[in-house]
Amino acid sequence: MQPLRRTLEDHDLGHLRIVAELWEVDLPAGPARQAAAALSHSMLTPGAATEIAASLPPAADAALTYLQAHGGRAPLADLARAFGPLSRMGPGRRDREKPWRDPKAALDALYFRGLLALAFADTPIGPQEFGFIPHDLLARLPSSAAALDAPPLGRVAPDPGEVRLAGTEAVDDATTILAALRRRPSRSEDLPAARRSALSRFLLQPASLELLLRLLPERALLRRPQFRPDPEATRQFLELPPARARRRLVSAWLESRAWNDLAHTPGVASGAGAWPNDPLVTRSAALLLLEDIPNGVWWDLAAFLEAVHAESPAFQRPAGDFDSWYLQDQATGRTLSGFENWLWVEGRLLRFLIEGPLAWLGAVDLGVEGGTVVAFRRAQGVGIVLGESAAEEPQAPAAVSETANVDPDGFVRVPRSLPSAQRYQIARVTTWVQAAPDGYVYRVTPSGLGSAKTQGLTPAHVRAILEHASGKSMPPGLAAAIARWQRRLDEGRIESTFLMRLNDARVVRELKSHRATARYLGDVVGPTVIAVRPRDVEALLAAAAHLGLLLDPPEVGGESP
Repeated sequence: MQPLRRTLEDHDLGHLRIVAELWEVDLPAGPARQAAAALSHSMLTPGAATEIAASLPPAADAALTYLQAHGGRAPLADLARAFGPLSRMGPGRRDREKPWRDPKAALDALYFRGLLALAFADTPIGPQEFGFIPHDLLARLPSSAAALDAPPLGRVAPDPGEVRLAGTEAVDDATTILAALRRRPSRSEDLPAARRSALSRFLLQPASLELLLRLLPERALLRRPQFRPDPEATRQFLELPPARARRRLVSAWLESRAWNDLAHTPGVASGAGAWPNDPLVTRSAALLLLEDIPNGVWWDLAAFLEAVHAESPAFQRPAGDFDSWYLQDQATGRTLSGFENWLWVEGRLLRFLIEGPLAWLGAVDLGVEGGTVVAFRRAQGVGIVLGESAAEEPQAPAAVSETANVDPDGFVRVPRSLPSAQRYQIARVTTWVQAAPDGYVYRVTPSGLGSAKTQGLTPAHVRAILEHASGKSMPPGLAAAIARWQRRLDEGRIESTFLMRLNDARVVRELKSHRATARYLGDVVGPTVIAVRPRDVEALLAAAAHLGLLLDPPEVGGESP
């Protein structure tokens, strides 16, 4: 900020005489520059600023307190929205209308007393006009209680009834996506709807799929044109401790231009096709609003949005312009231009950032009441997101890794604590069954082994992957089944019609000859087709695996991930 004398020198002699009159200062005869120097000296006399502040009309006093609480400066557009516009007029009109005498014109009262100066400054959203108190005059002003005790935007929230703690789910889901695209590469991040649906069933945070598909290429984990994992970059990422891997994803989001948070805000659509904002500007400006929120404290989400609306509404708008962006409400098509639609654009955006990317990436904990997010809290150990330095990040103790469990019936149960690199390998060579907060379930099947084969992996590789992850030798029957698959390839499949179709009539006879499997078989429909009752499907798969026969379960949910 400029000193008082420099700001006064920007004005004509008539303006300086108005300031002098209001401060009860006699100006010497001479040019404006000489008058500015004398006026500055008088205004900075100890005690003078205290007297002028005490004489301010209530509206002007509130505006002055606001400026003090914001370090002595604020965007002029925000000041005008909060306290009314500043009169801009030439000397003739100024001298006729005397706007400084209107007690409701808060900014005029400050401006014509020299307590408010104007200047442009660079900001994350481009050059912006600011109103500010000259720094040497600011130091002479009494500090009001409101200015000294001004809290961060919003207020503390009571402890919520339900808490969703930040974690490393994003790293788990990134591992799942990398494994899916290693099994079956895609032409781009725009996966077909059926495949997105199938993949989402195995994500801990399905709503984050689109974000991760944009971030993984930005860390060179997915490469084009086939959109498949880069082996070396993926290996390095999966071998990181989960907390460090999460930080990699956070860094990718902070630096991403491919992901536009506003473009993914629910309910907001761009009527012009292209989005009008700069993704990096929007993200950095929004995160600055969160920086002063204290650590370890639940913060009221609604109060935070209200405070931003009142004090820093133009955080992503160049020059505070709310009219030039052509945005629409997605549901109704209603145009969302003008400051009156702030809650429908910026309000939705900030809520989405907190409930979406910040929560998905483990930067904030969420407090929930009745299914609605009502509070948030800065999560420990994310540092760079909300203004913490890396040095402040606590070093988490190393997690105790459990091992995978390989059942004789072919099920592979993987705890979330298993290193990501090991789960990635398991997911490449098995059929995916289930994902849950405590872990994953896979199954050794002919189709899983076939997928491994297309990736250049042999049954010996599959066996080594499973034994390494479990720390044990394979169950003998399952080992025999994998070896037999290598000799005969696909033994058979139970289709969703619950007819088992086999490649060889000899396998039909073998299944019928063993009591363990025969009791689950129905009528022989043809030389290689046997009916199976729906309730017997799982028991038959398990019994066949014990005998060294691998059968595919019915397809559930359509396309595989």
